[in-house]
Amino acid sequence: MTTMRETQLFHYPLRLHAADADARSKVEAAVADVLAVDWALPRLRVVLEGQPLASETIVALVAGLRRLREHGGAMEVVPVSPLVRDAFAVAGLDRVFAFPIDAERNERPRRSTGFLRRLTAASFAVVFALFAIPAFAQPDRPTDPAQIIARVQERNPNLSSYQGRLHVDLRMTSFPFYRTGLDASTYYKKPSNYEVVFDRVPRLAKGFDKLFADVGDPSTWEKRFVITYEGETAYNGHPDLQLKMVQRVRGMIDHETVLVDPIAWTVDSIRYDYYNGGHITMTQTFRQIGGFSMIAEQSAEIAIPYAKAVAHGSYSDYKTNVALDDSVFTRKN
Repeated sequence: MTTMRETQLFHYPLRLHAADADARSKVEAAVADVLAVDWALPRLRVVLEGQPLASETIVALVAGLRRLREHGGAMEVVPVSPLVRDAFAVAGLDRVFAFPIDAERNERPRRSTGFLRRLTAASFAVVFALFAIPAFAQPDRPTDPAQIIARVQERNPNLSSYQGRLHVDLRMTSFPFYRTGLDASTYYKKPSNYEVVFDRVPRLAKGFDKLFADVGDPSTWEKRFVITYEGETAYNGHPDLQLKMVQRVRGMIDHETVLVDPIAWTVDSIRYDYYNGGHITMTQTFRQIGGFSMIAEQSAEIAIPYAKAVAHGSYSDYKTNVALDDSVFTRKN
């Protein structure tokens, strides 16, 4: 019988086939539904049916778990197939995809997996080979910059436009040690129209406001830059794909370094390295809004010869797929 505690903590389960070709979109939608409710501890239970267990399904579950953990939540995966359940136990994934233990749940009998945990890595590989369940290796990741950029652009295929609000806290860490807050409206319209319009910009903050508008649309990158793939690099505990971008028409920036999350296909970080030795690093986090992956926060560290500063931007009041007049887009790509 479902307890009151479970009703408060547990989201209705998502039933998912282990080889569902649409696993990614279904997990993303379920996570978005959980986060749309003001749960104190957002949790999602996934009932995993059938076999074989596709590597794409594991990737989808990992991405969903990461999103929930960003909000203090958790995901429990309950395999129905004994084969998949045993494979999870051998790999230790039954502990990764599990809710934190509480008193009520701790009283429930737990299935012994001692024998499975004693299996060697070689035995584990044999199990997967015999039953055609792929091991939990990382999926093949594109190394061609055009393919990586295309995946970033495809992140929100059904998003045609949005508008929202942005608040930026700016603090100069060098003379004149100025501090201020900036507010702006942000707009996007397919295919490549981005605009950030600040309500007002004090004289000492001139120039810093441009930083939050310059991440821009990846669809224009190949026109503006020569882009090379630089391999993988660690970022916040997971591997990112690293791109180096050099302006086709030389300006003040020597090159830009872009880090792309190969699971969520979001731009995690952009670093601008200037010819004068200065640099600016922008990092971003995302959250689900109405089923779309939207920027939640941006942080910037500015270290250029004439100014040092830090800035933090928070996005709110998103409205998606709204009618926008072209007149709001004053910048030309």
